[in-house]
Amino acid sequence: MEVCVIASGSNGNCCLVENKNTSVLIDAGLSGKEIEHRMNKLGKSLENINGIVLTHAHSDHYRGVGILSRKYNIPAYMTKIVHQNTNLGKIQIKYFNNTPFKIGNLKIEPVTTSHDIPSCGFRIGKFGIFTDTGIATKEMETAMKRLKAAVIESNHDIDMLMNGSYPAFLKKRIISDNGHLSNTQASTFINNFGKTLNTALLGHLSGNNNTPQIAKQTFETLVKQKIECNILSRDKESGSWKV
Repeated sequence: MEVCVIASGSNGNCCLVENKNTSVLIDAGLSGKEIEHRMNKLGKSLENINGIVLTHAHSDHYRGVGILSRKYNIPAYMTKIVHQNTNLGKIQIKYFNNTPFKIGNLKIEPVTTSHDIPSCGFRIGKFGIFTDTGIATKEMETAMKRLKAAVIESNHDIDMLMNGSYPAFLKKRIISDNGHLSNTQASTFINNFGKTLNTALLGHLSGNNNTPQIAKQTFETLVKQKIECNILSRDKESGSWKV
């Protein structure tokens, strides 16, 4: 299986997961044109996508879904409540709940996360993707024990956030159990539950309250086992990994 990260950050999220026969996008939070451009740079084509799977109804995760679904006739997979809170226009919708489902020969297991609106991550084989969560949930812990590679939110450095310019209410939201994982929370989660992990992809970094250097330094300080650490870009495609 191959994983390509197209975008990761509050300005847009998109991840391609594919094997020999099936290709899916996890979220499509950039413009359709930009997703197409970045995928082409990675040697990938939207014409091969079998489904777009949504984590939750924030625009940085679904912005490009409508246009891509209509242009390439791609079904979009989401929960009913996500559909109710998005404005995607007339597209092909397929609902899932909290049980595993299949797109082609990829089995996709929703994994409960903890955000300020209903959200989930996913486990696909030995790969997992968990962003937009204020805590590492029990479901994330269970899924993590079976993974070789994972995209994990490492949103903010707590000192940068608390000493920064964000208003108090926004700081409170971010550090809440329904907000975003800090560097320390992400790396502690990986250290405690990523015993089979060999590749950590730290993503959804804040542009104001984090830096790639600080995120990686925190990881190297807290994670005791040998795991390859990659920091995902907010501004361009990050590359591809075999799982």
